[in-house]
Amino acid sequence: MSNPISASVRDTDNTQKPTLNALLEVAGLWWLMISAGVLLIAALLLQVYGREVDSIQQSRVSLTIAELQETIETDIALGLDLAENHGITFKLEAALAADASLHAIDVVSRNGVALFSTDRGAVGERWQAAVTTAADAGVHGNHRWSTVIDNETVSGVLLHNAFGEVIGHVTATYAAPPSRLSAAALRVGMPLWMAALASLAVLAMVSLLAARWALAPQYRHLEAERTGVLNASNAKATEVRARLDECLAKLDAMEAAE
Repeated sequence: MSNPISASVRDTDNTQKPTLNALLEVAGLWWLMISAGVLLIAALLLQVYGREVDSIQQSRVSLTIAELQETIETDIALGLDLAENHGITFKLEAALAADASLHAIDVVSRNGVALFSTDRGAVGERWQAAVTTAADAGVHGNHRWSTVIDNETVSGVLLHNAFGEVIGHVTATYAAPPSRLSAAALRVGMPLWMAALASLAVLAMVSLLAARWALAPQYRHLEAERTGVLNASNAKATEVRARLDECLAKLDAMEAAE
């Protein structure tokens, strides 16, 4: 015969026990919110890092070709013909050796034919159409120009004669910035992402500890209930259950005697 008092006591005792689910629920919510912030910060830092790297690369290239521009224009002002100044080749090679990120440096005529180049096979070749278009825009605006072609960036400055006329270009070719989702970009950003993952692991532990600390008063309250008022109630219920069992036993014995 089922005893409703016993079942009620057992149910009350089970529901009062603090479970791991409550801890994980609180800690998981905190962890998700903090993780979203960490990942957002990591993505923003990676974007800023990529922009800074690109900016530094462009500044270094600009400085290199500006120095060559100044040197070559000085030679032109002294009366040296651009196409006949073979000393330019050594200057280009020295500049290329000073910057490992550069693929090639060229001196190109006004009509787009390479006069001197660190790539000897490129001498005498004409620019591709996209480079010609970018160079013409630079001539019309009298400013530095650049374009991307075949995963390479071609950046150039104008060469002027003593009368201020454009007579050619100094160009530098280097690797174009990789796509944000390319393997190269992921390799560059790997240390940052690893740091973010390590931070998430640490935050998971911190969230668990913080949730345990936040739930500690509830745990103490439940423990006090189990050892205090609830414990006394359980003792009384046990006593009542024992008396009820005794009465039921007597009742069964009387029914058997009849």
